[in-house]
Order: sequence, then C-alpha cells, then structure tokens
Amino acid sequence: SFFAAPVAEGGLLFSALLEGRGVVGRSQTATLSIDEMITPVVAGRVLAMSDAELAFVELDSVGGDVQSSIDIARRLRAAGSHTHVASGAKCFSACTVIYQGGVERTAGEEALFLLHYAVQVSDDPNHARVGSVWGTVALIEAMIDLGTDSSVYDQMPGFGDWLLSSRQAVDLGLVQRVVSGPVIAERALKQKGGAS
Repeated sequence: SFFAAPVAEGGLLFSALLEGRGVVGRSQTATLSIDEMITPVVAGRVLAMSDAELAFVELDSVGGDVQSSIDIARRLRAAGSHTHVASGAKCFSACTVIYQGGVERTAGEEALFLLHYAVQVSDDPNHARVGSVWGTVALIEAMIDLGTDSSVYDQMPGFGDWLLSSRQAVDLGLVQRVVSGPVIAERALKQKGGAS
C-alpha cells in the first residue's frame, strides 16, 4: 500500500479560486523566495543554505509536505530568519509552519493564510485516517512550539479550511506585524544586517 508523508492539500483548492487576484510585489532584498509546493527536495535545498541566505525569506506557497515544512521552520528559527508574506501572496497549509519559523514575521495588508487538517494519501483508509491525524497534530504542535497561540487546536475546523487575513493571523499569534508595502520589509532586512 502507498503511504507517504501527510500533505496539507487544501491550499491548492483556494489557489484555484484566487487566480488573477493580483500581482504579488516581490521584494528585491529577499534572500530566499519559496513560491512552490513544499517537498522533501525543497527542504533539502533550504537545510543546506547558510544563515545569511536565510536572513529574509519571502513566502507564496500553497503548502505541501508536513514534515518538510517542520524541518524548514526549525532551520529558519535556528538561522534567526525574518519571514514575510507580501500583499497579494498566500501562505497556505503547511507553508504556515515555515512562516512561523521566522524569528520576525511580517505580512502585507492583503496577504492570506490558510489552516486546515492534513490529508494523508493512502490506498488503505485506516492508514489515511491515522496519517491525517498524525500530520495535523504534528502541524499544530510545531506551530504552537514556534509561537502560535494554543487556541488554534480549538479554532481549527475539523473538516474545512480556515482562511485568514493578515490581521486575523495577528490575533492568532501567527503574524507579528502587518506592514504596508515592501519598503518596511526591506528596512527590517537592512537593520538585521547592521545597516541603518
């Protein structure tokens, strides 16, 4: 039977609905942009990067592999990274764990976040259920360990998706600060690098 790591897939559904929502303004100072599905290959690339390459990480991802996201989040936290989701960008599903890895976490006014239970792919229904529960618990526990309020357990819908604006994500402890435009994010990076 096929039994892979739990994947948070709901972001793909919302992404299809948001097509053409607006152009994301990428920061010219991001040291890394993650704008793809999170996989073990992506995690391997990120884990091999230096702290300097991980100083300012911009995210626009539908999510992906839960364990890979947790590994990336821990690496970003160890590197002291600043994570950012720009206005018009999304950080869905397992991407939210990566975002939470940032020591400093900012988001644009029009950034979107999506939380939901993980989905396990398996041709054995029992494996699928167990994997989904494991993936969801691992996802939420990692987020709490990285600073999200533990009330996320009570608030996350059991069979649905929870779409959050950047302001709503502040209330949950996911986002630390909502910023207007890329200039503020770039200033934060310069301060981190010692420039004034």
